[in-house]
Amino acid sequence: MHKLISEGKIFLSAGVFDVLSAKIAEAVGFRAVVLSGYAASASYLGEPDIGLLTQTEVLDLARRICRAVSIPVIVDGDTGYGGTLNVKRMVEELIACGAAGIILEDQTWPKRCGHLHGKNVIPAEEHAAKIRTAVSARKDRPFIIVGRTDALEVLGLEEAARRGRLYREAGADLIFVEAPRSREELEYIAREIPAPLVVNVVEGGVTPVLDLEDYHSMGFVSVGYVLTGIFAAAQALRKAYAHLLEKGTSKGLEGELMSFGEFTGLLGLEEKLEEDRQFLRP
Repeated sequence: MHKLISEGKIFLSAGVFDVLSAKIAEAVGFRAVVLSGYAASASYLGEPDIGLLTQTEVLDLARRICRAVSIPVIVDGDTGYGGTLNVKRMVEELIACGAAGIILEDQTWPKRCGHLHGKNVIPAEEHAAKIRTAVSARKDRPFIIVGRTDALEVLGLEEAARRGRLYREAGADLIFVEAPRSREELEYIAREIPAPLVVNVVEGGVTPVLDLEDYHSMGFVSVGYVLTGIFAAAQALRKAYAHLLEKGTSKGLEGELMSFGEFTGLLGLEEKLEEDRQFLRP
């Protein structure tokens, strides 16, 4: 484990998109995962992150993932899927299914991935009201609220920082300014927002991919690699399927594949069989 992570100086989370990806992240040692909106839209619908995934579908995914792993699951809640009452319901449902937190963004609906162009944002006070609603809905339960703003591209860096401060005042535990485009913008965000800060890293997106030490030195406390897993899975599947089609056999892929025994172990087959045997004993 990276030294900064083991010493608790920075938090690193992996983006997941289904139960299997969450179980793998837990198995390799991640202490938390994020149910990524883009990855979920891609795996659940086969569609890009442009507001097609519904609240019901996100809650279904979150419920199954939370049931399958013991580490905290933070859920990308998009805009909350409506007004303050929708946010209230979303938070209550996520707490009921065992989620550890929610990310709420200030885009208009339909939203789109934060690293895509053509976004728009709602008035800052309107989103601050959603944050206050989320705080009220969680009551005294341990549930993290991440206030996200997508205002940087639309309204500029100063407005994004102002919104970050406002959302912190409204009660957000962490502040997330989406899609800073340079190291200088990251440093500005860290300097201008006196709050625990999140940075979201997307390979091929607009935010520079830096070493963990760099984000830590700027003052970020949490780093999320939200699409790395699904990019890797998509590439591996494409390679394996293309090989099968070309060769007509899986020979030659042995080094690329998890073994049958390792896979069944990951899924807890022996534990399930033992549980079954216990029930069958008189």
